[in-house]
Amino acid sequence: MKQRALILLFVVFGLAVGLPAQSKEPLPVSVVPVAGPVYMLASGGNGNVGVVADTDGILMIDAMEEEMAGSLRAALKPLPGGDRVRVLVNTHWHWDHVSGNKAFGPAAVIVAHENTRALNAADQAMFGGTIKALPAGALPGLTYADKMTAHAGGLVLRLVHYPHAHTNGDTVIFIDALKIVHMGDMFFNGMFPFLDVPNGGSIDNWVRQLDVILAALPDDARIIPGHGPLAGRGELLAFRQMLYDSAELVRGQMKAGKTLEEIQAGSMPERFAPWAKGFMPVPGWLELVYRSLEKN
Repeated sequence: MKQRALILLFVVFGLAVGLPAQSKEPLPVSVVPVAGPVYMLASGGNGNVGVVADTDGILMIDAMEEEMAGSLRAALKPLPGGDRVRVLVNTHWHWDHVSGNKAFGPAAVIVAHENTRALNAADQAMFGGTIKALPAGALPGLTYADKMTAHAGGLVLRLVHYPHAHTNGDTVIFIDALKIVHMGDMFFNGMFPFLDVPNGGSIDNWVRQLDVILAALPDDARIIPGHGPLAGRGELLAFRQMLYDSAELVRGQMKAGKTLEEIQAGSMPERFAPWAKGFMPVPGWLELVYRSLEKN
């Protein structure tokens, strides 16, 4: 039973973490204005990219998969400075957010948390597969430990590391002047997320880190999630509550002596049903929560 569960996780999470797969037709990219020179590039299963348009060159947040580079360049072209990506920020190490570094990295300064660079600099085993290290030209050339400031489009961007949440290398980008936050995969809008337990992810600490962010977030903030539509504070609060409720549900069943298989065989309360409409099925999500509580 455990072997079957791990195989299911490998198949499903290949999409979530971007395990290299056979080449596929790139999805179209839509350009969503956020505020001022800030845009969100969205492409469904490939997640979201943040953009600060600047006549001197684009600052881009995440790069999707390498196969999406042509679609991204076409979406960027009409924007000021859209013919050049000057700075590329990686929010975390997962393939569906950094594989595109191979296309954009040679001409851009790549920035990330130091843990993200370390993970991308070496082969990583995940769910029975191997994620190959990024080549040297696609690795972050500039890293930080806790906080960092960047400038683009006349705006100040604050890069902040929130440890042991979705992974242990997550960067959240705040553009305070426009009340914009790019959350990366710290926020999956309206769906169960992936939780990278082997690489520092923790369900309980994720909730705590979101509480820190929410406490300082304006009511009218615009939030770019790693996956899902552009959001506001209400959607982020709902996501935080889902994480908390999931942890409490599984924790209670573990304390009652139930095994993972018994927890997965049971039913979740109806209020969780909308969250299962994304890429993550209920059994997979319950296993991630279980593994996190078991570890931490």
